[in-house]
Amino acid sequence: MWVHKLFLSFILSGAIVCAPVHAVSINNNCENNEFRKNNPDICPDFGKKTFSWATAGITTGAALATIGAGIALFSGGDSGGSNAPTPTTATVATYNTVGADVRPSQILSITTTEDYTKNFNQYNDIRLAYSLARGYTGKKSTIAVLDSGAWHGNTVTSIATGPIAPDAVVTQYKITDEKLNFLPYEKIGTIIDSTSANIYNASWEITNRYATQAKTRKQFEAYTHKNFTDALTRAAVERDAIFVWAAGNSGAIESNALSAAPIAIPELNGHFINVVAWDSQTGALAEFSNACGITKNYCITAPGTDIRAGKYATVDGTSFAAPIVSAAVATIREAFPYMKSTQITELLFTTARDLGEIGIDSIYGHGMLDLERATRPVGAELVAISDTMTQPLQTARIAAPVGNKIKSANLTFAYFDSFGRAFTKPLNENIRTKNPGRAFDRLNKFNHQSVQIGKTEIGFRNTNMFESDGFMQSNSQTTIGFVATNNTFNIGDIEFFYRSEFGIASPTPSPDSIIRSYSNVYTTSIEMGTKINDWRFAVATNDAIIDGRINLHLASGRANDGRILFRDYNIDLASRPALEYTASYKNATFGFIDNPHGTDEIYVIASGRISF
Repeated sequence: MWVHKLFLSFILSGAIVCAPVHAVSINNNCENNEFRKNNPDICPDFGKKTFSWATAGITTGAALATIGAGIALFSGGDSGGSNAPTPTTATVATYNTVGADVRPSQILSITTTEDYTKNFNQYNDIRLAYSLARGYTGKKSTIAVLDSGAWHGNTVTSIATGPIAPDAVVTQYKITDEKLNFLPYEKIGTIIDSTSANIYNASWEITNRYATQAKTRKQFEAYTHKNFTDALTRAAVERDAIFVWAAGNSGAIESNALSAAPIAIPELNGHFINVVAWDSQTGALAEFSNACGITKNYCITAPGTDIRAGKYATVDGTSFAAPIVSAAVATIREAFPYMKSTQITELLFTTARDLGEIGIDSIYGHGMLDLERATRPVGAELVAISDTMTQPLQTARIAAPVGNKIKSANLTFAYFDSFGRAFTKPLNENIRTKNPGRAFDRLNKFNHQSVQIGKTEIGFRNTNMFESDGFMQSNSQTTIGFVATNNTFNIGDIEFFYRSEFGIASPTPSPDSIIRSYSNVYTTSIEMGTKINDWRFAVATNDAIIDGRINLHLASGRANDGRILFRDYNIDLASRPALEYTASYKNATFGFIDNPHGTDEIYVIASGRISF
């Protein structure tokens, strides 16, 4: 049977004890050796050297006894995996292209604030400045801190409410009584059921019991209670909650038994993050921290040493690494409210920076929590054409007369990463306009078919002025039906000519394009000039759009229920025409186009006939 008691520094032989997972110096007095040791900035006469609580609540390397609250089970058992992991200095992977959307001035303004500089190295380890610069502060997330309600719980809560997710709602729920005795697990389960949180932070462990000893529901319930395991399950399944658990401070190669919850309770897979502590000074797992061990597939690393919590106290422990991760979960929930817990945990694991051995390992799990990578697109970037169709996000090329009208609208659209998360950017950044290429139009005279009735010409011809590709793809050739009048008169040996044309076109976009439709597009062309013997000089406006519209169907984001939201934009295509100047001699033509839609164009063409 379980025996509940408050314990001092010594544990009865063979007892299993639940203790707060942390290390701390709390007496704000420089005459106190432990306070001086952990606060050299306040007490500069004492060299800084960190220490940690043993799980039983005894300070390492000191004779001080510290009071902790616990649950004792009078039964024996194998300690299971209590050997310390091999000390290694981990290399934190770096990335050459990060935060391209964030200005250096934004990062500077964040990293020089008082709250940030208080834990400068630790926040830099998780690249917090980037998520803050992107505007994510944990709004509409609720974190339940399951803790003592005393100093330990207050410190954990203060970290959860710190600058990582300052706008999250954080509530502390006492799982101890007035004398700091742990409540029975049955009652802790009832507390979990009574909350409406979607993130739970827990920082206690069972002394000398490890994840390898709690791999089945029966084993897990033997250490806890059925109502507790059922409450965890209900929170995960019914409220889509995430549990963030401290791995423990035994310096063992395996995390604590409570960290085995997803192994014992399959319903918690994707709803549980085990957290080991990183030492920002040594660049390795903190010496007191348990390693991930068999929890490595849902384990992550976060800073857990020299954390300033409050005005004076500096704390160490996996207890204080856990609320950093809980706040990070709140950040992701705010940024992408349509993501399910399974997606959020997978995102944090995927975007963690690799530590130690390449890939997921038994010490650091997935690696260092990284809020820069977690708040920018991951994997392939896609454009939504409809609810069920996407196209790769690449630069789309579009003919200048249409492309420049679209660009002038300065539209913003949403695109999606491999997690289905919506990000927004200016559409113009992914559009490149191109000139229609009048030289090719002139060479392709065979595309021009017409009949002449007096001075009136009726016919049709192809044009590439509506051509586009990529996620804006339209048919490469569009037919223009036209009616034209041709007039000439002579003054001496000089012939003057004038041609006016009115055309109509019906461009057709591809089904996998964000261009939903075109209206009928009306064009006009005017050419005038002279002919002197074999010379011809002319100025023209070709295919100037005088009326017509294009409809764009752009994703604007996701609703909280995950639906893709779209907006339609109708853009007027009427625009200033290009001026084309030509000089021809016999079958050779030199042309210059003054193009208001793009770069000017110069061309030389010649045609001839070969007889056999």
